[in-house]
Amino acid sequence: MKHTFAPYLKHLGKTPEEQLEKNKPLMTWLQQKMEEKVTEEEAEENSKNWEIVKEIIDSNRPSGQKLFTRG
Repeated sequence: MKHTFAPYLKHLGKTPEEQLEKNKPLMTWLQQKMEEKVTEEEAEENSKNWEIVKEIIDSNRPSGQKLFTRG
């Protein structure tokens, strides 16, 4: 009996080319976001939010396996 995760991974392409095709809308959106101009206040807020995200990620990892902090 062969187990497969295919029913749970419908977002994945069967080939690299199919996956690239599936990724195109997101890549277009991401490119637009990268080209947007942000204000200094938005950049500061984004930076603060990123620090919070890093803390949350590391708080759920064992000591010695932190990604962003030591310990």
